[in-house]
Amino acid sequence: MPAKTMTGARAQLIVADPTTNTGKVVGIFNNISWGLAYDAQPIYVLGRYSPAETVYTAQEAVNVSATGFRAVDAGPHVSAKVPNLADLMNHEYMELAVFDRQSNQQICKIHSVRPTGYSTSLAARGVQEVTINFIGLLVDDESTENAELPGASDLG
Repeated sequence: MPAKTMTGARAQLIVADPTTNTGKVVGIFNNISWGLAYDAQPIYVLGRYSPAETVYTAQEAVNVSATGFRAVDAGPHVSAKVPNLADLMNHEYMELAVFDRQSNQQICKIHSVRPTGYSTSLAARGVQEVTINFIGLLVDDESTENAELPGASDLG
């Protein structure tokens, strides 16, 4: 029976090209992290020391960080679709996905993603690494699709 525990050896990061929206496995990354956070506000009322309740007020944007090896001729603008300065005005959203190559399941899909920058380091007796930061609007996992309720307001 195959193991149920997800490991890095099973994971592949897929970056969808913003112009064609076709995904490509990017093999230079050795670490990816993402997080979803909700804003919750404690409600304080007179005559009580502790909050009477907490209410959800928002969902934060999804923050993603991917670290990998810097390959010559495959810098962040190529491998992770980080736009050039001149392309910011017309940059299209993209999608990121983490795929489990053992179970053939998509573990995570991050929607409406924009690369927000990168940093790199290089040292004697070491390999050059690059960390690319992204921000997305929504994240799904293999068991849940996160989306606004029908009727939610939008910009369009």
